[in-house]
Amino acid sequence: MASPASKNDNNPSKRKKKDSSTDTEDLQTTEVEVSMLRSINNKLDLLMELHQLMKEMQVSLNFAYEKIDQLESENKSLNATVDLLTNKTDTLAKENKKINETVLDIQSRSMRDNLIFLGIPENLSSDDPEALLKDFMISKLKLPPDTLTASLFTVCTDSVVPRARDLIIAKLEHYKHKDIIKSKARELKGSKFGVNDQFPKEINDRRKTLYPIMKQHRQNNKRAYMVVDKLYVDGQLYQSPSTTPWLF
Repeated sequence: MASPASKNDNNPSKRKKKDSSTDTEDLQTTEVEVSMLRSINNKLDLLMELHQLMKEMQVSLNFAYEKIDQLESENKSLNATVDLLTNKTDTLAKENKKINETVLDIQSRSMRDNLIFLGIPENLSSDDPEALLKDFMISKLKLPPDTLTASLFTVCTDSVVPRARDLIIAKLEHYKHKDIIKSKARELKGSKFGVNDQFPKEINDRRKTLYPIMKQHRQNNKRAYMVVDKLYVDGQLYQSPSTTPWLF
């Protein structure tokens, strides 16, 4: 006797329904698989694009790194060149300063025996400035006439030394004569006249800078005096980068 299950299996209508259901399930499974494959393919495509993009970025980075290395190398070369030029400039500046100081020293030595007489009025000038200066030495400096020999001094008429209307520059025959005349300069105190050493303009500018400092030290009971463009205080050379840069 056949079982109920066997009866159902032998029922064509029921078997057809079962096969249809199975086909539907298989179709749905296939669609899901296809959808998953498409999704996977899309992701693979995206990964491939990202991979390609990463490769391009790596190439760009490598190029950038090469450029950076090149720029660093060029920068080092430029820095070395700048350092070399700086050193050469410093050397030239030092040599130029040395030459300038040498020229000033030569000029100062050439003026060593010179004195500048200030305040002689223009209306007292004459065609014989030496006679005028001798009269000034006798009347204002109180020098004995018999000491004023013909060869005592000569008036500078060189075009390099311009004549001011109340200024006469004289070159003394000997340095000792210059000291004698300077020692008499105290006779001019309180008057409009003056007797000064002659120096190049640059040296005079330096002395003008040092004079107030010397005066201040003297007011403080210190022994201060100038030798050309150098100030000595209690026997020590006064030096300051801001005030006496020519000494550095």
